[in-house]
Amino acid sequence: MNFHANYLATAIGSFPHQDAETACRIILENLPEIPVWPQLPRLGFLENMYVQYSEGLPCVNLDIENKKIFFDTSKDMDAELERFYEKYLSNNISMFEISKKYSAGFYAMMEILKKEVSPSVRFIKGQITGPISFGLTVQDETGKPIIYNEILFDAIVKGLTMKACWQIARFRELGLKGLIFLDEPYLSAFGSAYVPLDKKKVIQTLNEVIVNIQEIGGLVGVHCCGNTDWSVLLETEVDILSFDAYNFVDTLSLYPADLKHFLSMGGILAWGIVPTVEDIIKESVKTLVHRFNSGILSLSHDFISKEALTENIIITPSCGTGALSEAAAERILTLTSKLSACLKG
Repeated sequence: MNFHANYLATAIGSFPHQDAETACRIILENLPEIPVWPQLPRLGFLENMYVQYSEGLPCVNLDIENKKIFFDTSKDMDAELERFYEKYLSNNISMFEISKKYSAGFYAMMEILKKEVSPSVRFIKGQITGPISFGLTVQDETGKPIIYNEILFDAIVKGLTMKACWQIARFRELGLKGLIFLDEPYLSAFGSAYVPLDKKKVIQTLNEVIVNIQEIGGLVGVHCCGNTDWSVLLETEVDILSFDAYNFVDTLSLYPADLKHFLSMGGILAWGIVPTVEDIIKESVKTLVHRFNSGILSLSHDFISKEALTENIIITPSCGTGALSEAAAERILTLTSKLSACLKG
């Protein structure tokens, strides 16, 4: 991995805006080096994070009126799976596009960058819903999480992978390097009695997605906005660990050996140090710098040096802002930008 982050700023995908171009302009103004295309859930159900990447997956059913997504395993799955794997094995990435009706923000950002790419842009960030969160959240027709249907889940993992690779290919058309985050909120439930998942299987599933994106030249991050068993993510092949550093930095300190190994291999920490709360006005660059330095102190000790922790960092909000007001989302983005500039020195 040849990328020195140096406190560059980016964001998690969702925004509350209902005008795609407006959202993109605000993003480019505040995140000129790693802009992100915006997910816009208030535009409609198709921009829901679990629906947005479902287009073309076998046996998927959308009930737009009632805002429900599920997989119908009662039908003839063999025919749909055969058609899916024919597409997958053709290795034609264009067959896995995310269409405009599912992602207005992607197309708006691509159109702007096509006309006016700034030399400051180092990467463009995209995202997909991570396979574990997708598999645990979306169910079959009986209400069983689709992750427990091994045959169908394998196709879903491959479909999500191709959606990510399609983004990287589109970024490359503009001469831009791509960064993809796998959004994995459900990993905060890993290890509980209600989510019986094997650690080895989780790592294997994530690595299938991660390695395929890396093989076509993309950098890959995994974002978890809650507490989790961080050793799971630190043991994957991921390039960037994106975490809620505002609320959960201390939990990362419980895995010093895994963290040290991750950093020694060139791993990047994306510090979600700007809280995604409506009452963001109580925070300032000064208070967030103090919180960041306290976080570094809590992670650094004889085993991991401060220098190792700070030499390769990305600054982000703690999560997406899709559920907030536009004013709060824009304040969060501005704070992220200013904090990044301050830490760069």
